[in-house]
Amino acid sequence: MSDLIFRSTLYDPNNNSSLDSSAIFRPYHDSMLTSHFQPIYSIAHRRAIGYEGLVRAKLPNGSPQSPAELFALPDNGQEMLELDRLCRTLHVENFTRQHSSHEWLFINLNGQSLISEQPDIGFTQRLINTSGLPPHRLVIEILENEINDLARLQHFIDNFRQLGCLIAIDDFGAGHSNFDRIWQLEPDIVKIDRNLVRQAGLSKRVERILSGIIALLHEAGSLVVLEGIETEREANVAIAANADMMQGFYFARPAAELLPHTGKSNKIDLLLNTQRHLHTQQRNTRQQETRLIQQLFQRAVGEFTQHKDLQQSSAQLFSDPRTARSYLLDEAGCQITNSIYAPRHHSKIELRFAPLLCGNHANWSHRPYHYRALERPGTTYVSKPYLSVADSQMCVTLSQAFRVGSDIRVFCCDLDWNDNA
Repeated sequence: MSDLIFRSTLYDPNNNSSLDSSAIFRPYHDSMLTSHFQPIYSIAHRRAIGYEGLVRAKLPNGSPQSPAELFALPDNGQEMLELDRLCRTLHVENFTRQHSSHEWLFINLNGQSLISEQPDIGFTQRLINTSGLPPHRLVIEILENEINDLARLQHFIDNFRQLGCLIAIDDFGAGHSNFDRIWQLEPDIVKIDRNLVRQAGLSKRVERILSGIIALLHEAGSLVVLEGIETEREANVAIAANADMMQGFYFARPAAELLPHTGKSNKIDLLLNTQRHLHTQQRNTRQQETRLIQQLFQRAVGEFTQHKDLQQSSAQLFSDPRTARSYLLDEAGCQITNSIYAPRHHSKIELRFAPLLCGNHANWSHRPYHYRALERPGTTYVSKPYLSVADSQMCVTLSQAFRVGSDIRVFCCDLDWNDNA
């Protein structure tokens, strides 16, 4: 590896002026390499808490060389490892020459060269020692789906952890990513693949899936970064899905110079305000859309307390086209009647889900519409939209607990719920 260091005046697109950045360049083949950094923002802190180091290459004629072209140059695993180390060195050198306080530096590690060459961690130890960058500020990004030898990968991760570095799994959700690796590797941070983020910005269904993935990653003890955020819609999806951090062109493009400490706080504040407004709007919309059916529901409950006839009490409920079915639970959550389906809903029933259609003797005590109703007898509880196990359709459940003699019953009514999935 060459020890030559080149410094250059770079153009800053934000200031429309030239500045002496003292950027460090290193030669590789006929190219000159340097670093650009893309900030990673904490949603809660409203500021950059880290930067991902990205290599930038120029050919002798001054034209840019793409990363794909650059990483196609090595002929074997050893040469790939050398290029990988050169890039890591550049990122650390260009990062530490600039003013930063506690922010992380994210650097990518080529997993294939790790496995093929099986190096020790002495290089990273020396890089930390010579640069003065505390190891707890270094985040090692690994593409877990490009490494089949899990034991070897675990060995490297353990070694980096012993140095004091953090571990991030990159592009989770792409290719053959699976949660088994997350349980076993226990990464500090997981970066969600940009394609999943993009699809979540287009589909409510994928957005719900993304929220579930993030919830599982949190349960596994990992912080979550959504990368590739390019639009306001995608940024709002990230916040709604409860991500911890965001990265992408919507906030900042990679640049040689680190951005000011609080450069995007106003933008994130606007996103958070939008999210609060959306939550309020969704709650109000749900209340408005269920107000009429709630009146019908309360009449049905009152009629049932008098006649004890679920079929008769449900008839007026079925005048609302959204009503799918009604059923009765006892205090323990057991369904003590067959589900009464709205006549128009029969055409929507799919025989593929026939084993689930009969809810008699099922126990729904774990559902919020049961235990929330028990908490406030006589008050109608309206659930959040969820996937019904009865027919695999999105629904909202209205429920109300009431006393019949010495027993407590919970009257339930499911509504079809279309959220433009």
